[in-house]
Amino acid sequence: MDRRTFLMQGASWSLAAATASSAFGASGTASAGNAILIGQSAALTGPQAGFGTAMRDGLQAAFAFVNRTGGVNGRPLQLLALDDVGDKAKTEANVKTLVDDKRIVGLSGFTTRPCSEAGAAMAAKEEIALVGAFSGTPMLYSEQAATTFTTRASYEAELLAIVRHYRMLGFERFGFVHLEDAKSTNVPLLEKILARAGGKLVVTAGLDRKGPSMNDTALKTLDASKPDMVIILANNAPLTGFLREYAPRTVVMPKMVISFVDREKLLADLGKDAAGVGFSVVVPEATREKYWVVREFIGQAREAKMAINPVSLEGFVTGLAVAQGLKQARNDTRVSFIEGMTRAGGFDLGYTSLRFGRGERAGSQFVDLSLATRNSGII
Repeated sequence: MDRRTFLMQGASWSLAAATASSAFGASGTASAGNAILIGQSAALTGPQAGFGTAMRDGLQAAFAFVNRTGGVNGRPLQLLALDDVGDKAKTEANVKTLVDDKRIVGLSGFTTRPCSEAGAAMAAKEEIALVGAFSGTPMLYSEQAATTFTTRASYEAELLAIVRHYRMLGFERFGFVHLEDAKSTNVPLLEKILARAGGKLVVTAGLDRKGPSMNDTALKTLDASKPDMVIILANNAPLTGFLREYAPRTVVMPKMVISFVDREKLLADLGKDAAGVGFSVVVPEATREKYWVVREFIGQAREAKMAINPVSLEGFVTGLAVAQGLKQARNDTRVSFIEGMTRAGGFDLGYTSLRFGRGERAGSQFVDLSLATRNSGII
């Protein structure tokens, strides 16, 4: 299903012939009353607020786009976002609040591994859909998260794309910098991929999710092991300090950061020290306006004066998936929305098609690789 078909679905999305700009101001706007409510728990304040606010803004931009093109059967979408500060216990409290609010039809846009895992487990127990989380952790693709529908490639897919790229270039010895609280999940995952691809994991080093950096001993261990390249899966709080120290003294050694990062903030904080640091991304760069979903997102983001970055674009894509699932639902109940998501697959975003179905909750396998330049730009 392409953009035209997406807009044409039924009477509620009847503006197929409209351009992006005219669609935003079209007369088919859904009425303000009788909104369909979607709940979000995310880090809206604290050290991981960049993730949560970007996902929230992207979701709201998608809902605004859908509402201006007729909503879902004439009903507007509305987001109720609660702040969990990136704390698992607060996420669990927020999910209980959202689930207890019977107006909430589904959940979306959770952030970080611990919070996304907690939300997914509770969503499955409460039989409510969770669509899109800013994490690619394996649990979200397991039966423990039976009502979670992902809109991004998994960490496994990102790691595999990076390993394949550097194995093709002849690299054999890999280092891995990870969050310490995710070591038991992500180190075996990378080891499995390297075993399949023929590479070797020669050194690992852990970072505290909320800490400023790793200790000198870990840095010395990385230096002594002399990997051919380093893969990094960490958030901004510890990563900025680590790269500020590590990147300038390993300029020629590739360093690839998994998409779980506020990239634009990291680039701004690092400045010239970001040169040569690479990133895997699970949505296209915002410069790729040849894709209809990127064009629509850019137009909506500029109008709303919101930040344009990979995380907010991921939120926008997630919001479109929510709308598609609701459109496929028979009614506005939670169980029907879950059923609707299983029928929501196959619509073309330009860069990939989100595909869901019975037994298929992973919507996207898209991964691309980018590189920071000396002026903190991206190529």
